[in-house]
Amino acid sequence: MTQQTTEVAPPPAAVHSPPSAETTSATRYLCAGAYIDPYFRDRCLREVYYQHKRFTAPSYGFDLVTVLEHCLRARNLTTWRDASIVGMLAVATYLNWVSTAVLGVALICLRVTAAAWRLARDFMGRARAGTAVDTTKSPARALLLLLGWAAAWIVLIILASKAAASAAAAFTGGGSITSGAALLVAPAALVLPTIFALWRQKRIEDFTLHGQPPPIRWNARKQTILEQQAGNTVVYSNFEPFIGAGEVVSTWGFAQRLVHKQPNDLVAGLRGTAEGEREFDHPPFTATEIVGYVRRHLRELTLDTSAEVSIPDLTVDDLIFQSAREDGPRTTVTAPDEMDDVIRNPTNPARHYLACQVVSWGGDVVTTVYVHIAVQGRSLYLEVTSTTMAPCNERYRIVDADGGTGPWAWLRAANTAVRETPRTIVRAPGRLIRSLIDMTGRGSGTGRSMSRRKDYGARVSVRQMGTRDKLRNFTQRQDILKFRRLIESRVFAHVLDFLDEHDVDTSEVRAQRATVLNNNGIFVGHDMTVTDGSVSNRTGEPLDG
Repeated sequence: MTQQTTEVAPPPAAVHSPPSAETTSATRYLCAGAYIDPYFRDRCLREVYYQHKRFTAPSYGFDLVTVLEHCLRARNLTTWRDASIVGMLAVATYLNWVSTAVLGVALICLRVTAAAWRLARDFMGRARAGTAVDTTKSPARALLLLLGWAAAWIVLIILASKAAASAAAAFTGGGSITSGAALLVAPAALVLPTIFALWRQKRIEDFTLHGQPPPIRWNARKQTILEQQAGNTVVYSNFEPFIGAGEVVSTWGFAQRLVHKQPNDLVAGLRGTAEGEREFDHPPFTATEIVGYVRRHLRELTLDTSAEVSIPDLTVDDLIFQSAREDGPRTTVTAPDEMDDVIRNPTNPARHYLACQVVSWGGDVVTTVYVHIAVQGRSLYLEVTSTTMAPCNERYRIVDADGGTGPWAWLRAANTAVRETPRTIVRAPGRLIRSLIDMTGRGSGTGRSMSRRKDYGARVSVRQMGTRDKLRNFTQRQDILKFRRLIESRVFAHVLDFLDEHDVDTSEVRAQRATVLNNNGIFVGHDMTVTDGSVSNRTGEPLDG
């Protein structure tokens, strides 16, 4: 039932991967989430791993292949558990159907007893707290539970007595030995959920700060995903191109006419110059030149080790964003000459951005500032869009929480498994069938629409599926604002320096800089707003905790 793999050598590491994504906290949390959250695990496999024709979204602050590896391992663990349960019940039914019937009725009794206990606990809790008790529904629910409990136990006693008679006959030589064996096989299925729960707890504890998770079992699909992560082109399918980078928290842009500076001498200044005469007949520079200038100076912030000179963990990369819904190439790698053409002629679906990214808090918070520069119509166009990725889901952080690992965690895992045993056994056949369908790569139901529309762009991000869009504290909110302001300020400074070197009037740029950098609330994103005062979602609810 394990995932078949093709043994190949591990590919080389990606060029731009600081700080080592394989060991970031975000990677550990998402890997733990693969074992903790079945919905997250299955969605990652159905919508990313098994989508062989679809491009994958970039992974920022974590290692995508490592997370998918443990999604596969967690799915295989669950599949082995369900297959073992189904197999043991099938063998027991074949040997003696009464043993399986006894087990089924026993599970019903346990479920009804648990429901009755929860009802009584809720009633007593409300009575002690002095809150209102629903006197119209509670007695009816209690009566139904009592009748169901009594009926289940009566059937259980009848079947158990019949099974005991078969067992006695088998052991005294008066009956079939297979009937006696069936009475041992069927109850053994009750132990399997607990065994596999402890196995899963062992896997979760591999992702503590000093844990040693098993190595990746490389195959062709994982190597393809890693190669796409190392590319300089993002092929996206949704409305916004910045998939994988989180929510857009601010965006602004303006155009600056390329005009000569005003004369410095007093006479010429009094005489003035017509606006039309001040404009350059031909721009004094190309888009490639100003982009290269800004890129080179921004990267200087990543080279110096001094805290006062550099921005920690900052990366500056050229990225091309290509919409898969439009005509154009379908590749994650754009050659240098093709990239220069996109920079100079931004009129097709492909767009060039300088991606200035800061991965902080162990990969838990990612702030990205996308800078787009174009020279068209004898004007300079500058556009800056900022995105932020909030921390991973709080449930996945259990590996670093007090009591999340160690003896108490093992006892808690065993206790939960025992309480959930009836549900686990009942749902085992359905889960097993769904897992087998997923392994064929047909579980997502998107193959037909992809074939018809030929839209192979990335639609979902594993990192965004593993976050709840909530900041954990005030400092994280301020870090997002700080890095965004720092990068925006440096972009303005380098653009102004470049324009000054080419004798271009910068009064309009300076006016725009004052407006942008001093504005406390620039843009309300789709789900999140980051201003100097707060971080909130589209409904206005605060996201900082």
